[in-house]
Amino acid sequence: MGKKLTVYMIDGTEYGPRLSEIGNWVGKAIYSPRASISKIMSRQEFDNPGIYFLKGDPSEDAFDERIYIGEAENIRVRIKQHLSDPNKDFKELVFS
Repeated sequence: MGKKLTVYMIDGTEYGPRLSEIGNWVGKAIYSPRASISKIMSRQEFDNPGIYFLKGDPSEDAFDERIYIGEAENIRVRIKQHLSDPNKDFKELVFS
């Protein structure tokens, strides 16, 4: 049985932020490079509770990436906390 997956390129570019939805599921997934997060933080999806993943740069070893997994009642508030902390350096955001 197949499912419909809709991917919306928020800024119209293939490598920019994207919103994904699976048919008949109320959840949504958002992907964004760090450079684009401030442009999309005003979206209503960021006011919801959810789980998020922060992906860091890989080190010298090609398969050694750092991923931080968190959850919050309000994604916008929590992501703003991460953005203001210089010790939390990440390059991409994914949440659902």
